[in-house]
Amino acid sequence: EEVTPGVANYYASTYYDGLDYCNVLVKTREGRPIFVSGNKHSELGHANARVIGSVMSIYDSARLQGPLKNGEPTTWADLDSAVKSSMGAGRAVVLSNTVLSPSVKKAIAELGAEHVQYDTLSYNALRRVHANNFAVDAVPSYDFSKAEVIVSIAADFLNTWLTNTKVEAEYSDLRRPERGTQSKHYQFESTMTLTGTNADVRTPVNPSDEGKVAAGLLAAIKGSSVSNLDEKTSARVMEAAASLKAAAGKSIVLAGTNDLAIQTLVAAINQELGNYGSTLDLENPSLAYRGDDAATAQLVADMNAGEVSTLITLDCNPSYDLPNAEEFNSGLAKVKTSVSLSGISDETASRSTFVAPNHHYLESWNDLSLNSGRVDLVQPSIAPLYDTRSAGESMLVWAGASNTDWYSYIRTNYNAEYTSESLYSDANWNSAVHDGYFSVEAVAQTPDYSVAIDASAATNEVSKRKGGAMQMTTYVKSTLGVGNHAANPMLQETPDPVSKVTWDNYITMSRVDMEEMGLNLYIAQENFASVVKLTSNGKTIELPAFMQPGQKPGTVSVALGYGRGSNAENIGKAAYQTGENGDHLVGENGLPLAIGANAFPFLAHDNFDVTIEATGAEYPLACTQIHNTDMDRESVVKETTLAEYLHEADAEKGTASWNKTIGLNVHEDVNHDGVIDARDKKHTSAFDLWNSHAVEEVGHRWGMTIDLTTCTGCSACVTACHIENNVSVVGKDEVRRHRDMHWLRIDRYYSSDYSLEKGAEEGVGVISSYGKMEDPSENPQTVHMPMMCQHCNHAPCETVCPVAATTHSNEGLNQMTYNRCIGTRYCANNCPYKVRRFNWFNYKGHDKFQNFNPASDSLARLVLNPDVTVRARGVMEKCSMCVQRIQQGKLEAKKAGEAVQDGAVVTACAESCPSKAITFGDLNDKNSEVSSISENNRSYHALEEIGVKPNIFYMTKVRNVDSH
Repeated sequence: EEVTPGVANYYASTYYDGLDYCNVLVKTREGRPIFVSGNKHSELGHANARVIGSVMSIYDSARLQGPLKNGEPTTWADLDSAVKSSMGAGRAVVLSNTVLSPSVKKAIAELGAEHVQYDTLSYNALRRVHANNFAVDAVPSYDFSKAEVIVSIAADFLNTWLTNTKVEAEYSDLRRPERGTQSKHYQFESTMTLTGTNADVRTPVNPSDEGKVAAGLLAAIKGSSVSNLDEKTSARVMEAAASLKAAAGKSIVLAGTNDLAIQTLVAAINQELGNYGSTLDLENPSLAYRGDDAATAQLVADMNAGEVSTLITLDCNPSYDLPNAEEFNSGLAKVKTSVSLSGISDETASRSTFVAPNHHYLESWNDLSLNSGRVDLVQPSIAPLYDTRSAGESMLVWAGASNTDWYSYIRTNYNAEYTSESLYSDANWNSAVHDGYFSVEAVAQTPDYSVAIDASAATNEVSKRKGGAMQMTTYVKSTLGVGNHAANPMLQETPDPVSKVTWDNYITMSRVDMEEMGLNLYIAQENFASVVKLTSNGKTIELPAFMQPGQKPGTVSVALGYGRGSNAENIGKAAYQTGENGDHLVGENGLPLAIGANAFPFLAHDNFDVTIEATGAEYPLACTQIHNTDMDRESVVKETTLAEYLHEADAEKGTASWNKTIGLNVHEDVNHDGVIDARDKKHTSAFDLWNSHAVEEVGHRWGMTIDLTTCTGCSACVTACHIENNVSVVGKDEVRRHRDMHWLRIDRYYSSDYSLEKGAEEGVGVISSYGKMEDPSENPQTVHMPMMCQHCNHAPCETVCPVAATTHSNEGLNQMTYNRCIGTRYCANNCPYKVRRFNWFNYKGHDKFQNFNPASDSLARLVLNPDVTVRARGVMEKCSMCVQRIQQGKLEAKKAGEAVQDGAVVTACAESCPSKAITFGDLNDKNSEVSSISENNRSYHALEEIGVKPNIFYMTKVRNVDSH
């Protein structure tokens, strides 16, 4: 119904998994979901890599195909009968992550069970401080669109802190220097996070000193001195405090820890600055993160005491992600009837009596509300693939409700917490389904700001904290999240934005500490990482050590979300280690080896005193980038400060000191000064070796601009490109050999303290100087640079292909003819940007890739885009500027009898970019946004000196590093 072969259908829906919340558009072809993107018509429609990659999980062969009893298939009738009987036989508890669905909340209430919520990443302290001081037991809503100054104390808010889908968009809007100003961002942290790489001023601090930083900020804002910190950190705290005072009411102070004392100090700072009611909203706070740590701990104790007869787990995996998971598992064994609503046999489901598998979110109806006053819809884009059932419907059945049809239950649900009228009426239902959300009557909270927060006790507490010789923090990666996506091969192969490591977990350490321990610093194809043993509070894990620039010496960090399926739970083939032949590796116990190790147990205590020991073992890591800096090559990355930019903001393109047009020396008197010298230069366009392609001002000329100032490196574009264009997943071993197939990569460049000038002063040769320039600073500045085929109008690849497999279109595209390519790889050798990818194998048919490449699996290949050819062995491939989307846009314009409108064609990378750093369009349309941006005086071509005339423009990165 309503399906036309060859034409895509789109469904507005909502994604929520306890960590990410996003309004999405689901693209389907012939009834198959093939692409998920943010719904740009919604303020909550900015998708990250995890949301975009979630489309893969519906085609996971590890999904349960029906209900289970003690690990064996059963019928829904038998399961329902047993659960109904157990509900009346003692204490029944539903344990879940925070439930945001008003209908699910009502279904739980009808079930009559006690409801306990916990959050995988707990924000209990953040909620408690607002409950204690303002009588609002909630996490505030943060408005970064008003924040001229941001101070973050270990809060990775551009990555996984709170539900960050709209934060990145708001943050990036205030980073654009064309406003005449730019927000100022300070970051205090021990390891280099994605947010830290984007900070204007980043200061490494020990985890035990985070509270002292907060106390110092509060003292400095109130006019007192900063104490208990070293001189350099104190100076940075004083600078940050001055910036905050200058932006009172237009600033945000954040802390990433779940520590009540630190959150009390941060709340006191925001209150002192007048940020509540401006950038922090407690009148309409977030409804997320309502987990209760104390109630969860009590439940675990009651389970172990035999006081719980029935436990139902909903949208959570406590056997894996609770810090006291061992204690929970012990108690779970004592519960008479345990029911998991997981769609896979995860760590909790495999230990449960029954598994009543929930629909995938792309198969189900639901309602969600992140804030009072707004309801978001989840709607199915495909019929259920298996004999699964909505979790809400399961609970209605067990409650003996008269109406157990989940769709009709949602439509007729009435919830006075959200609206005084019917939640969904016939009048607004269709428009709500179309839009994916609609407004309802908000219930405003009434925070009491009259009494100033007393932070004296918190100040006293944090001042006493001391750390040992080595301290530890945990963090969450932008790809796997908290482990929800461990079986997703697309996300496993997406490089970490900071380390550029794929497929693995590791312990980040500083160069100083690794050199002192004699650990391997250089990691490449045949250079393995040293394995170390980390011990904290009696808990030990062994992982490879990775040298992370910007890591505070004396600290280490490890990512959460790894070590899934360590007891052979069937959570998905991509969650386990594979060898050179693609087979799963097994341990001494004969079980498949999980990727990495579970670090959630470390959250049970602070980790201010840990030990690190070298084991002598080595482990291969797969990195997509092993160089750290651009070696001072300004034609690759151009940077400037806000002050320097504003000084020449009106300069013509190519004349500003921070973006001069690059010329080549010639043996003629170009400047007519009577002398031929180094000042006589001509632009590279004067050295054309052949006639230009007639693409300018004739028809379309497709191009792109990328703003390095607003690009955060989040990698949403990388994942989107991978899925849209059927790019093969090749696995860890091939990535380690630098045979990854990503059409789009993000080069991450650190700053270096060394330069050719310094080398000359020290009498060091040029070659040795370049070697030293590859060493990043101890606390470097960072640039993220998306790099794909530049679609050069004088493309070096086109001139060397002996069979004309790569040619130039009359619309400015460098295009590949796959059936003509014979795989000489001359084009890749001649590409100065190194963006071409060669198919070394027939990835869709080779046994080596069956455990992770979607095209090798009969179910997973349903995600493939039918508009894009799946390439064969021996063929070269690279970015096509999503030519299939261009053709679709031209066809739609032709049917409408009009020209292609600006914005009608958007590439996957541009569509997915939450910070709007990527703009695509027709350069020949002088009224197009891309044409206008390409003429901006920050615009330049990468490696302009080689004269290949790309259709990709980059924008000079601007940092606000000047003191207020």
